[in-house]
Amino acid sequence: MKIERLNESDYKIYYYKSIDNKVLYDEVKDLIKSVQKRLKLKGFYKAIVINKNIGLFIQLKKIEETFYKNTLDLKIEIKDLDVYYKTEDYFVIKGLSNIKYKDGMFYCVVDESFDKILEKVEFGDFIFEI
Repeated sequence: MKIERLNESDYKIYYYKSIDNKVLYDEVKDLIKSVQKRLKLKGFYKAIVINKNIGLFIQLKKIEETFYKNTLDLKIEIKDLDVYYKTEDYFVIKGLSNIKYKDGMFYCVVDESFDKILEKVEFGDFIFEI
């Protein structure tokens, strides 16, 4: 699992496990509850989830805190959006057909062909904007 803090209350989480859509809501709730203390989450959060074959991409956005002093409540939305992988090293994503270059970085769409380079994910970052 990789967690990126966007600001004081919002996070992006990449969980290295694909989840069956039938149990997706429960798995997302359990995952967020498991990091609740570490991230000091309290309040009402919107969890936007993108489920790809290489894992879950979650963006947590705090919506309200006033009525949730020491509790956590979630609104989970499942989206079907593109996720991109960004790296400085072309050879990490060499062989994929959807490579783009911009400002010194190489980008590719995370899709079924991305499975071949999963062992190299530490050489870049996942980009997903919601």
